[in-house]
Amino acid sequence: MKHKLTFFFFCLSFSIITKVSAQQNFHSYSAETIVGDTISLSNYYGKKVMVVNTASFCGYTPQFAQLEQLYLQYQSNNFEIIGFPCNNFGNQDPNSDSLINEFCTNNYNVTFQMMSRIDIVAGDTAPVFKWLQRSDLNGVQDVSVSWNFNKFLIDEQGNWVGHYFSQTLPNDPAIVNWILSPPPDLTSVTNKDKFNHVTLTYSPNKISIIGNFAESNNTNVFIYDLSGKQLFSYINQTNSSLQSLNINELKEGLYFAQIISGNFITTKKFVVR
Repeated sequence: MKHKLTFFFFCLSFSIITKVSAQQNFHSYSAETIVGDTISLSNYYGKKVMVVNTASFCGYTPQFAQLEQLYLQYQSNNFEIIGFPCNNFGNQDPNSDSLINEFCTNNYNVTFQMMSRIDIVAGDTAPVFKWLQRSDLNGVQDVSVSWNFNKFLIDEQGNWVGHYFSQTLPNDPAIVNWILSPPPDLTSVTNKDKFNHVTLTYSPNKISIIGNFAESNNTNVFIYDLSGKQLFSYINQTNSSLQSLNINELKEGLYFAQIISGNFITTKKFVVR
């Protein structure tokens, strides 16, 4: 097998075979805000989140302005940004939380959530950044943060979605497309009794999508990459098993599978490793 395909998200209407044991997600953690309040990250359930390790005196510090603009533009799309100041890279954020907060407010009018300064590479790495960087915790990918203004994307269910290094601008088209992408597992079912369930499984060379399609003459499947680009489409399939996607054609990464059958619409995420 060229790739191991692992599905990491499911809902009641789906039964999924998976090789990944239960992982903690982003919402399992808590953190201290820049004004000293402890909050549970489960407060962000139902929202897309970008997590950024920030610094006040870095060549990338002007990205604060782009982050704030992105936040103001897409906050109404259930999108949030969380900034974690860090002094581990070039000693570029050495001040106290109060001075960091003053700097962000006075210079960049930051209104998105800023957290208390943390360590990322020291022995006492903040737990949430251990999760962000370790595949054995997040279930998706190992990442090594090596400088300020790395960007992590977290979905509405608290799942690890993607990572971008410092040089990627906050308003990069791939990030914006992700913000605007439909949430996973949005279902609109008016004939649920006729469409009982769908099962997604994998084998060495294909994804199998099996369900009770007998009540619909139109079962369409679309595969998208993280940026929202459509890669494959399967139209008007009436047999009970759709098995024509060769996963060897997919690079490692995260993808969306959208299934439409009659009045049933759902979007599922899957990872190719």
